[in-house]
Formats: sequence, C-alpha cells, structure tokens
Amino acid sequence: MPSEKQEPIFAVGYATVRSPARIDDPDFVRQEAIVQQFCRQRGWELIACLRDVEPRRTRPWTRPSLLCAIEQIERGEATCLVAAELRRLCPSVAELGWIFDAIEQANGRVISLDPPVDTGAPVGRAVSRALVSVSDWERNRRAALTSDARAKVPVSGTISPDLRRRIQRLRRAGLTLQGIADALNEEGVPTARGGACWRPSSVQAALGYRRPKPLAVKVPAGSTRGSRGIAGQLV
Repeated sequence: MPSEKQEPIFAVGYATVRSPARIDDPDFVRQEAIVQQFCRQRGWELIACLRDVEPRRTRPWTRPSLLCAIEQIERGEATCLVAAELRRLCPSVAELGWIFDAIEQANGRVISLDPPVDTGAPVGRAVSRALVSVSDWERNRRAALTSDARAKVPVSGTISPDLRRRIQRLRRAGLTLQGIADALNEEGVPTARGGACWRPSSVQAALGYRRPKPLAVKVPAGSTRGSRGIAGQLV
C-alpha cells in the first residue's frame, strides 16, 4: 500500500555567537551549514536562517531574531526551529524553559542537533519537560538568592539611628561636614546607599538636611521689573 503523504515541514534556522563577535562572524556560516544539510537530508524547506549576537548578559528579549523565529511559528509560516547546538538557543538553563514553552504553545517543535533533541518526538518531549523543570528550579533559585541578598542590604537612603546620633555629636563638637566624611571613610563605614565613600553632601543628608524648594514669586501684571530685581528685594 502506498504510504501516506507527509505534510511539508517548514523550518527556520537559528544561530548565535557571543559578544563581542559581529553579525558576519564565520561561526554563523558553520552553524547555518549544519542546519541546511540537516534540512536538505530530510526534504524540509528551510525558509530562513536567523542570526543573533548575544550580549554578555542575555535575556530572551535581547535576542530579536529568536523572537522573530517564534513569531513565524505562531503565524504558521514555520513549523519548527532548528539549531545546530542546544546551547545556541540560550546559554542559561534558567531561560531555556521560556523558549520551549513559547514554541510549544505556538504548536511548533524545537530541534537541536547537538545534543540531538526533537520535541516533536516522544523522547524529545520528555527531554523538553525535564529541561523546563530544571529551568523553573534554576529561575526560582536565582530569585531566592536575589531576595536574600537584598534583605541584607539596608533600605536605600537610610542609616542606623546610632550612626545618625554619632554624626550629630561630631557636628556639635565643631567638625566640618568634610571632616566627618573623612572620619567615616577612614573607618570604612558604608554610606546610607551602601557605598564606600562619604561626601559632605551625604553627611548633610544623614543629618536630615533637605534642600529647600525654590520660592515662587508672582510678578504683578504690567510690572517692568525682571525676576532678578524681585529676587534682590527678597534677599
């Protein structure tokens, strides 16, 4: 009996290099050649090969070509995303789950040639679910570490009551703002924002000083005096 005719598969290739490489980096050609050969051997139509230069701190939204590839799958222009290497999709496990979820929701499939993963096959789907679970765990772990680190840092712009009282005593003893700043810097006391360098302005802020708002002066209608003349009368 004749075999059932398979529906055509339209693939979009995806390749990346890390910054400071350029968009014409030779490694793009190597990755694209691997993807092209794979699609040609299977009779798939490769509609595009998209490139991204990843910044050192990468997030999905910093890779416009990846987002474009996912949009093509969502519109039905492509049925799968093919990458020569899984790490080219995303170097961070914490962000990898987002990519798999987005393509799965678009009824597409992800294909990595190294290591071999095809989310359109049962084994590939199992691998995808495992990677998504690890991705969720890693993302939650990072969020917990960030939360703990922030909890250990004093609220921005605040200092302890003991330090404030000490600064007030030094000021009453006759020390200048610069003198107090020098003393705190020599002792390595962190500033209210967690910095390492006190300045006269930060000492002044710790004492509770706030720059007054400028005084608004209403100029009478028809007055010929400029604002400088009026300010001179107020001094």
